[in-house]
This record gives sequence, structure tokens and C-alpha cells, in this order.
Amino acid sequence: MATRVQESRAPPMKNWKRTFYAVCLAQVCAITGFSFVLPFMPFFIRELGVTDPAAVARWAGIVSAATAVTMGIFGPIWGVLADRYGRKPMVVRAMFGGMLVLLLMSLSRTVIHLTLCRLLQGALTGTMTANIALVASVAPRERSGYALGMMQAAVFVGMSVGPLFGGLVADHFGYRATFLAAAVLLVIGGIVVSLFAEENFTPVSRDNKDEQGSFAEVLAATGFVAALAALFVIRFANSITAPVFPLLVEQIHGATRLNTVTGGIISVGGFASAVFSGILGRFSDTWGHRRLLILSSTLTGVVAGLHVFAQSVTHLVILRLLFGIGASGVMPAANA
Repeated sequence: MATRVQESRAPPMKNWKRTFYAVCLAQVCAITGFSFVLPFMPFFIRELGVTDPAAVARWAGIVSAATAVTMGIFGPIWGVLADRYGRKPMVVRAMFGGMLVLLLMSLSRTVIHLTLCRLLQGALTGTMTANIALVASVAPRERSGYALGMMQAAVFVGMSVGPLFGGLVADHFGYRATFLAAAVLLVIGGIVVSLFAEENFTPVSRDNKDEQGSFAEVLAATGFVAALAALFVIRFANSITAPVFPLLVEQIHGATRLNTVTGGIISVGGFASAVFSGILGRFSDTWGHRRLLILSSTLTGVVAGLHVFAQSVTHLVILRLLFGIGASGVMPAANA
């Protein structure tokens, strides 16, 4: 019987690569665009009139969490619509929705406006999930590992270049210019998918859904809960530190070319993840997924705690490098 992926895996073999490359490019554009602006939110919040250091840190956390709240609500809704209308429309929606949100952020006049924009971002976007779902639905089964691995690489490429170039733009043209530049990247990604991605979509029937097993059966799979818990802990730890990390850089480095330095340090972690994700993914097959997951999670946790003792930019660069290596090992091991 056909599975859900088989039902939607419709583009002919000669066309799937064009769709794949288009979506990879869109993924790079989206991640680069959002990475242009997210590392500098605390500084933009200060520009919006919040001057008390404790208030800046508090609002940075609120603004960061806002997107996750609405994304958690609207994500399942977009998933249902993807089953009904196809994955490509969801990618286009996420891309142009992201463009709209970034334009609105550039017009923010208060931190409340910015928070509302971030709530809207969670409701309208989700580019990473939408892109991966589209690639998974069109790639031949025997090439799915390669295709999804390249999609992960596209994420890391965006995480590597986005913060650095975003910092340069912010230092030379201001924070609002970074939102506009990011919006342009999202538009480019949306246009590329609209013009070059193909999907001969067949809606998922009730019978197909029943064949995929219940949620309880998924939870009962060996190692699934442990892998899910590891991913949650890593994401949770990163979500705690990421909003205030730029403030730590400012405390250690000072105000000189602050955005460029902050973006460069964050890019180091993305670059390390990009380089080591493939390496550790291969080692995972040799060492065992469970062992790599334990070692990578431990390294990531220890390094996160060591940020407290950082006294220089060099210390931060080394710590972000190690954090990126640890995080790159968690993803392939947990997903396996």
C-alpha cells in the first residue's frame, strides 16, 4: 500500500532535482534573512526606548518567546492544510509571510509593536518545516537521506553567514535596514519556489493516515522519547541563552562595532555546526547514535555553563565554536 510520502511524491524523476535545488536556495535565503536580525534584538529593543538593563533582558526574552507561542498554535493548522492543499503553497505562504513580518518589524516604534510582530511571525512563517516537508515529499526514497542532509546543511549555511552580514549592515546602516535586507531575502526565496518548484500533489486520504500508526505507537518506538527529550533540552537551553547572549558580548567587548562582533561570534557557532554535522553524522553510524547523542548533549551543556566564566571575545569565540560542534552532533543522532 502507498504511504503518505509516496502519495505526494509525484514529480517525475527528471524534475525533482530542480525542485530540490530551488527549495535549498529558499532555505538558505530564509535562514540567512532571519539570522540577519534575531541576534541583535536586545540592541533594537534598546533603540525602541527600553533603557534599563534588566528590562532590556526581560523584553529580549519575551520577544524571543513570542514567536514560539504562536508557532506552536498555528503549526498543526498549517500541517493540516499542507495535507489538504500541498506542501508548495505552505512554503510560499511561509516565505511571503516572513517578508511581511520583517517589513512590519522595520516600522516598529515601541517594544509592544515588535512583540506583536513576533507573534505574527510565529503564526505566518515556519519556513524551515515547510521547506523540509516539500523536499521530503518530492525526493525519491533512495535519495531522501541526501536531500534532507543537504537541507540541514542549508540551515547551517544561513546560520553561518546571516549574523555576520547582519551585524555589518546594522553597524553601517542601522537596525531597520537589517529588517529590510532580510525581507528582500525572503522575497527572493519565495519567488524561487514559486517559479521553479514543482509538486504533483495528491491529498492524503483517511486510509493513508490510519496506516501511519497512532501517536502512542510513535512514542513507544525504542529511543524516541530519549531523543525527543535531548532535542527539547538543547533547544530549551539555547532559547534561554540566545536572547541575552548579545548583552554578554556587549558587557565583555564594549560598544565598538558591537553588532559586527556579535554577529561574527554567533556565526562561528553556525559555521562549526555546518562543518561538523556531516562528520558527526557519519561517525554516528560507527559509534552508535545513542553514544553520540549522550556525548554531544553533555558537551553542549558543559559549554553553555562555561559562558559564565568568559572574560574576553576570544573566550566567547572558542565557546561558541565548541557549542556549535556539540549541537551538530545532537541533531543527526537524535533524528536517526
